[in-house]
Amino acid sequence: MSTVTREIVTRDNLRVISRTRSLAYGITLMSLGLLEILWYGSADSKLHTTIQFGYNTSTIWPVIANVWRVVLVLAGLAIIALTLRAKTLPRFSGLGRFLDAVRGARNIVLVVGGYLVLWPLVLWLGVNHGGALRTMTVDVSLTGYLFGVVSIGVGGLMAWKRFDRRASGILYGGLLLFLLGFLIWVARGSLDLQLTSILASAVAVSTFLMMGSLSGTLCERSGVVNIAIEGQFISGALASIVFASALKGSGVSLTFALVLAGCFGAFFGWILAIMALRYGANQIIVGVVIVAFCTAMSQFLTTQVLDTHQNLNGSYGLPVWAIPGLSHIPLVGPVLFDQNVLVFIAFAAVIIANFALFRTRWGLRVRSVGEKPIASETVGINVVRVRYGAVILGGFIAGVGGAGFTLGPGSPFTYGMTAGYGYIALAIMIFGRWRPYGALMASLLFGFTIALSANLNLYLSQLVIPQQFITALPYVITIAVVSGLVGRIRPPASDGVPFQRR
Repeated sequence: MSTVTREIVTRDNLRVISRTRSLAYGITLMSLGLLEILWYGSADSKLHTTIQFGYNTSTIWPVIANVWRVVLVLAGLAIIALTLRAKTLPRFSGLGRFLDAVRGARNIVLVVGGYLVLWPLVLWLGVNHGGALRTMTVDVSLTGYLFGVVSIGVGGLMAWKRFDRRASGILYGGLLLFLLGFLIWVARGSLDLQLTSILASAVAVSTFLMMGSLSGTLCERSGVVNIAIEGQFISGALASIVFASALKGSGVSLTFALVLAGCFGAFFGWILAIMALRYGANQIIVGVVIVAFCTAMSQFLTTQVLDTHQNLNGSYGLPVWAIPGLSHIPLVGPVLFDQNVLVFIAFAAVIIANFALFRTRWGLRVRSVGEKPIASETVGINVVRVRYGAVILGGFIAGVGGAGFTLGPGSPFTYGMTAGYGYIALAIMIFGRWRPYGALMASLLFGFTIALSANLNLYLSQLVIPQQFITALPYVITIAVVSGLVGRIRPPASDGVPFQRR
C-alpha cells in the first residue's frame, strides 16, 4: 500500500506559490477597482460625505511653536534617511543589522519618522479647529473614481510584477480601501462618517479573531487541525464571566478570570491532543464533537443556571488602558493605544508567537514536526510531545480569546454569542498563510467588516441593500478564502496527518 506524502516546503516552491497568489490577488484588486468605479463613481456629483476624525479631545495634534516644528521635521527626515540607508552606510551598519534582525522594526521606525514630519505639517495646515480636529468633506463620486483607478493600477502592477512577499499586505489594503469607499458612499448626505469610532471598534472586535487564528496557527504548524476553536471560545467566554461575576469583579478577579478562560481552552485542547495523537482519531471529527459539546453545555447552563442566578452573569469589563503620549495621536491613538487590556494582550501574543515560531529552537521544532515528522523523529525530536505542547498552548490562547466576547466589551454571556467566529478564525489563519503577522492583518480586515455592519444602523435610510448582507460579509469572505478564490495557499505538509513511529 503506497502512501502519498504532501509536498515539503522549499524556497523554490514557495516562490512559485507566492507568484501565483500575486496574480490572483492582482485580478481581485482590478475587479474591486472596476466595481468601485461603477458603484461609488456613479453617485450624484452633488453628494458629499463629511468625515469626522476626532474621537475625543485627546486626539488633537498638540500645538507647538514654529521652532520646534522645524526641529521635528528635520529629525523625522533624518530618521527616515538613516533607516533607508542603514545597509549602505558603514558607520551605521550596526543599525542596519538591528533593523534586519527585528522583524518589522524598519517599518516601525519609518512610521515614527513619518509621524514626526506629519505632525508639524498638519499644524501649519490648521488641522486643529475649536478644540477638535477639522472634518473633511469629500466628493462621493470623485472618491469612487479615485479609489477605483488606484485599485486597478495596483492590481495590474501585482499581476504583472508578481510580487513574492508583499502581495498579502497589498490585498488587505485594497480590501480596506474598498470598504472605506463603501462607508463614504453609505454616509453620503447629511450624516457624518465617524471614521475613528468605527476603526476603534474594529480593533476591539478583532481581539478574539486574533487569538483564535493564532491558536489555529500554532496547532496546524505542528500538524494538528484544531476545529475546536469555536468550542474553546464558548468555554472561555462562559467561564470567565461566571468567575468574574461570582467575585463581583473585585481585586484581581478579572485577571484570574482570563487565566481560567485559558485553562478551559487548554483543557479542550488537551482532549483534542489525546484523541488525535494517542488514539489516532480523526482530528476534524473530534473538533466538531468538542464544539457540539460546548454548544450544548452552554445552552444548558444558560437556561438552567444563569437565567436563574443572574448574579453569576453580570457585566464586568476589563479596564481600558490609554498609553500616555501614544493615545493622543489623532486617528491612530484612539484606535490602537486607547483600548481594553485584552487588545494589548492579543497584539503582544501575536508578536511573541511570531518570534517564537521563527526565531527560537522550539519554533523550529514545531514547524519541523508539521512539515516532516519522520525526519524530525530521526534527529531526536519527540514529535508527539511537541504536538501536545502546541495544541494545548493553542487551546489556552483560544480560551483567552473567548473572554473577549464577555470581559472585553463588559457584556454578560448569551447563548450563541460566538456566532461561528471560531470557524472564521480558521479562515483567517488560512488567509494569513499560517503566519502570526498574516493572521493579525486578516483579523483586522474581518474585524472591520464586523464593525461596519454594527455601525450601519445610523445609515439604514440610505442603504439600498439589506444590512443583513453586510452582516454576512465576513462569512462570504470566509467561503472565498477556503475555496481558493484568493489564490493557492500551501498548508504545512503534515497538517492533519496522523503520526506513527516506525
